[in-house]
Amino acid sequence: MADRPRSGRNPLRLRSLPRLLIVGLHEAAALLAGRYARSEGAHAVVRDESGELLVVLPIFPPRRWGIPGGKVGQRETPHAAVVREVREETGLEVVVERCLLVDGHRWRSTDFIFACRSIGGRLRPQPEEIAEVRWMTDAEIARTSPKLARLLSLLPAGAEGTRYRNER
Repeated sequence: MADRPRSGRNPLRLRSLPRLLIVGLHEAAALLAGRYARSEGAHAVVRDESGELLVVLPIFPPRRWGIPGGKVGQRETPHAAVVREVREETGLEVVVERCLLVDGHRWRSTDFIFACRSIGGRLRPQPEEIAEVRWMTDAEIARTSPKLARLLSLLPAGAEGTRYRNER
């Protein structure tokens, strides 16, 4: 697939500012709510045929490369949330293949990391949230994104099953 775009960018726009404000207020409210503010997140590990990983660079801080994903909505399963989040953030359609990691090391949230396979769509960043979306090699990730490299090192290899992370 040499003719497909390898990345897409979004410039920071004034129309993004209300979204950034809402995200900030939501995070502040969650801190004030204490232990009853626990949330769930769903994130995707999507690799292309050459083994490169689909990554996103958020508009809002911290601006670090990461895997696509976000919060699980009310009355939404983590499986449905990850499919929705990947479509919204990257423009790609995916199917969930399996759960790789249940990450419960933070007191405020539990994240589900799924192995997903792209089945279509066109690479394009979500205007309100994502500055750039692209495919990245493991070497690039190790060089530019230590937190993402650490997360990837926690994922099970092959058909090992699902891992649970409960410590920092």
